[in-house]
Amino acid sequence: MFNHIHQGSLMGSNHTAGINAKLKVSIQPNIGLDGDARKSIMEILNTILADEAVLTMKTRSAHWHLSGPGFLELGILFDQQFDQLNTISNETAERVRMMGGSPISSFKECLNYTRLKEQQYEMPNIMGLLADHEASVRFMREDARKCLEEYEDHGTYALFIHFIGLHEKMAWILRAYIGTEVGLDGKQV
Repeated sequence: MFNHIHQGSLMGSNHTAGINAKLKVSIQPNIGLDGDARKSIMEILNTILADEAVLTMKTRSAHWHLSGPGFLELGILFDQQFDQLNTISNETAERVRMMGGSPISSFKECLNYTRLKEQQYEMPNIMGLLADHEASVRFMREDARKCLEEYEDHGTYALFIHFIGLHEKMAWILRAYIGTEVGLDGKQV
């Protein structure tokens, strides 16, 4: 029989050996998607991550340049949208890791991957943010379709559907704020 001292030392060395083994072994996910499919999906995810990083910076910049009437309520709105964009970015990066890859993490990579364009304005504005949210929805619809139809990746598809809803809501709130909501009949709502 082992006494507590021996048990503790054996458990301690096994625990340390287990940690070292984990650091040396790379296990790819066995989630029903082959390596090529996962690689393609990770490219899509990293592109979305870049788009979100650019839109996050544009939102933050719009907040930083606020002044005049509506300063306080717009500041609160931009903070809320900034938080939602950060959540989307974190969930996207986590999905890349679940696929066995590495999320992009530099400004250079973001600029190389993003599909969003720089605004042609001296200062960021709500219309530019609205256009970017709507572009993000269009891009993600195509990305979601591709993940489902070409790669049969239901997990990433579901994540994108969730993100589409978040971007649609952020766009709707921006449209409502600037008073450009138009119904199907063409009349302002």
